Amino acid sequence: MKKENEIQDTIENRDRIHVVMFFVSIVVLVLSVFILARIIHIQASYNVDPKVVNLFRPLSQRHVDEPVRGRILSTDGRPFAISAPLYDIYMDCTIRKREFEEKGDAEAEQTWREKARELCSALSREFGDKSADQYYSAIIQGREKGSKYLSIKKNIDLNTLRRVQGFPLFQEGGYRGGIIVESHEERIYPYDSLARRVIGYVKDTLRKGLEANFDYELHGKAGYEWRRVTDDNSWIRDLDSTVVLAQDGNDIRTTLNVDFQDIADRALRKQINENDGIRAGIVIIMEAQTGAVRAMVNLSRGATPQTTLWERENLCLTEVGEQGSVMKTVTLLSVVEDGYVKNLEQTLPTNNGFVPGGYKQDVHILDYQRETGRRDITVMHGFEISSNYVFTWLAENYYGSRPQELFDHIYSYRLGEAFDFDISGLGTPVVNRPGTAGWSKTTLGTTAYGYGISVTPLHVATFYNGIANKGRMMKPYLVESVEKDGRVIKRYEPSVLNNICSRNTADTVTRALRSVVMDGTATRLKGAKLSVAGKTGTAQVVLTPQERAGSTDPYHDPWGRKKNQGTFVGFFPADNPKYTILCTVYSYLSGQSFYGGTLPALAVREIVDKIYALDPEWEKELHRTGSVPVMKKEEKEP
Repeated sequence: MKKENEIQDTIENRDRIHVVMFFVSIVVLVLSVFILARIIHIQASYNVDPKVVNLFRPLSQRHVDEPVRGRILSTDGRPFAISAPLYDIYMDCTIRKREFEEKGDAEAEQTWREKARELCSALSREFGDKSADQYYSAIIQGREKGSKYLSIKKNIDLNTLRRVQGFPLFQEGGYRGGIIVESHEERIYPYDSLARRVIGYVKDTLRKGLEANFDYELHGKAGYEWRRVTDDNSWIRDLDSTVVLAQDGNDIRTTLNVDFQDIADRALRKQINENDGIRAGIVIIMEAQTGAVRAMVNLSRGATPQTTLWERENLCLTEVGEQGSVMKTVTLLSVVEDGYVKNLEQTLPTNNGFVPGGYKQDVHILDYQRETGRRDITVMHGFEISSNYVFTWLAENYYGSRPQELFDHIYSYRLGEAFDFDISGLGTPVVNRPGTAGWSKTTLGTTAYGYGISVTPLHVATFYNGIANKGRMMKPYLVESVEKDGRVIKRYEPSVLNNICSRNTADTVTRALRSVVMDGTATRLKGAKLSVAGKTGTAQVVLTPQERAGSTDPYHDPWGRKKNQGTFVGFFPADNPKYTILCTVYSYLSGQSFYGGTLPALAVREIVDKIYALDPEWEKELHRTGSVPVMKKEEKEP
């Protein structure tokens, strides 16, 4: 029986349903196409607000990976400067405190504190800077105040860190023992202050020495990577980002010999350390045939004599001043090379020590006349006793009408300009040549014995090295090569500054320098284990206006006090020179005098003797100077 509300399954009803479903399908299809188009549009061009993205994306950060700075090495590969990781230790004093409080576990807290006390005893024994009670007090106070970052010790090495990590409490790690370790690269100088003014440093805007001049080689190139933070607030590499690896710096191999540097440093300290009148002292050792600097010592005190000797400034390069009698060799080399002096036994009149033209009398000539009864003197003897008169006479007699000839020699010896050097700061010489404001009628003669021309110690050493090398002046240098992982990528070869004289002239002047040691002002070197040729020099230093305090004398204050310097410079072995050496001491303002034949000569002798002992090749030198008696066979009694 047909129910009243039943829908009849008729063709008419089916058609109506089909129409409805058709329009519903069309609507769904249109919506689908719209949604698909919208998705494509969003994927292709839509930019989500970064602020919104950051709410759902882990925080990322650019991390810079600093390169390891290259090493500075001695000529045999021992390190003068290296970069190494050092570690700072901190402690989270609150570790597990809340856990114990929440559990009400007073016994666990007491156990923790007992372990902390054992830790403090171990720290005190390891570092010795604080007592165990002091360490314990700091940790407990930090625990009570909620300190999560208490500094325990900074700048410790890896071996020390490993020992500390094995101490009570710390051996439980960071989450249970509270130890926090942070590492950083630190520049380390294994030989402490040895050659520090040559090695130098780079710190913010302060840049000195090889560290500064070769920073572009030593520094390397920084790398970087992106890191993202995890749920536990630690950082991990973001694998979807670019990684650029750091390139560590190159190594610099220097010409410096660690043993020579140490020998020179110790010998100089021995001579001047207890003498409060000495402000500073320097030593330069240079290889004759190459110009390689094997040692460069710069020891100085502060403004007052009580301060400790230290490598404060590179006086070898910066101390421009009149050098005194060591410059007489410049005049001697010139007159011999020009042929004015044919041999060293050539004589000149003594004239009671007077040279016309306003020069001061040389009273040492009066002593010579009185002792010998002679009215002439050889060039050799004048050089041995370092007579100002003899060299003033030579200059005026041979260059008086053409003074520029002598100054042409000075410039050819590279004593008139600052040549290139491997570290910055080489001072520019001052030469009072004809035509300059400093020229006067007596400048020629005073220049001949070491005044009127101001140069650096490195200039002087380079000049004498030219004589030692038979007239071929080599350019001094400090860097042999740039290396990467032990492989040489750039090499610096020896180079010539100038040929300053003939071999015969160099040999003649060497004989004169040898005579100074044997019979002249440097006899303290006469018994050295290697034969030495050289010259002493003493010079007064021009005072500043403040130091003169109104005195019209540029070299003395109103109380007659002065500053002076004493120098010995020469080379050894004398007959076949291998090394040139210069030693100078500088005084404070005082009434004392310091001569080149005293402290500098004594320091040089000790250096020469120890270098002799260092190298077995010098044994043949001893054979030349000694003799062995003939041993007769002992006959036995019948």
